[in-house]
Amino acid sequence: MNHKHIKETLIEYCRKLYDRGLLPGIDGNISMRADDETVIITPSGVGKDIIRPGDLVTMTMSGEVVGGGKPSTEAPMHIAAYQKSPGTGAVIHMHSPYANSFAIARQPIDTKHAPFAHFHLGEAGYVEYRTPGGADFHEAVAACVEEGHIAIVLESHGTMVLGQDMPSAFAKADLLENYAKMLINAKILGGAYKLSDDQLHDIVSG
Repeated sequence: MNHKHIKETLIEYCRKLYDRGLLPGIDGNISMRADDETVIITPSGVGKDIIRPGDLVTMTMSGEVVGGGKPSTEAPMHIAAYQKSPGTGAVIHMHSPYANSFAIARQPIDTKHAPFAHFHLGEAGYVEYRTPGGADFHEAVAACVEEGHIAIVLESHGTMVLGQDMPSAFAKADLLENYAKMLINAKILGGAYKLSDDQLHDIVSG
């Protein structure tokens, strides 16, 4: 996929994520792997509803900016995800209302309450609070990705989703947000009940 097409895809999904309320205001960021050495990511401080191709930032895997504007301070988090997960082609970091409620409440999102969530998201990871943008934060995220998590709760911060491409990452981000809403509603109704390990095994293996 050439850089022009990647940028068009990023703009398209910035709009979709903004319209779904998953990237409100200027919050959150998304990126795509261009090749083994290059990542294209959204810039710092630009609303995803008005972002243009020229705003997007091209970076090397070593963190060097080689095109575009100013990258987000969270760009190293994206780069770490690509380095630790070779099959990942797109990363979405969002500050969405329902999934972020778990992050702010400092609670993990347990996917074992519904077969579809566990099947598509696996076991969600959890990173304890560290200053966003700091080296220790990016190292903690990298370790969580290396453990195999594709959906991660960032304590008191946000969430992160990995996909093999942007449509895949978007589907997982959308699912994570809606599943978080379901969990909150279930707790209001009296409780969210987990499936057993045997039941989950049957679903994943089926």
